Amino acid sequence: MQLTRLRAKNQITLPASIVTAIGLREGDILRITAEQDRVIITAQEIRERGRTYTMSDWLGAAAGLYDSVAEIDAEIAASRAE
Repeated sequence: MQLTRLRAKNQITLPASIVTAIGLREGDILRITAEQDRVIITAQEIRERGRTYTMSDWLGAAAGLYDSVAEIDAEIAASRAE
């Protein structure tokens, strides 16, 4: 048995030995259920281990949508206000 601490925003860190034993990777889906006084975490789905995309891969994907940085900032501010 291993212990972990509940952090701010209800976050936990899974021990590396558990992650390795199950074969989990970043992006894998975990199902979390509660049964009485237990929390059960089950690997729901293992994502395809294909290519990992970075922000650099997406540069230019939104080219032409905005005319200026100020317009982008205004869009972000409006979204946050919703």
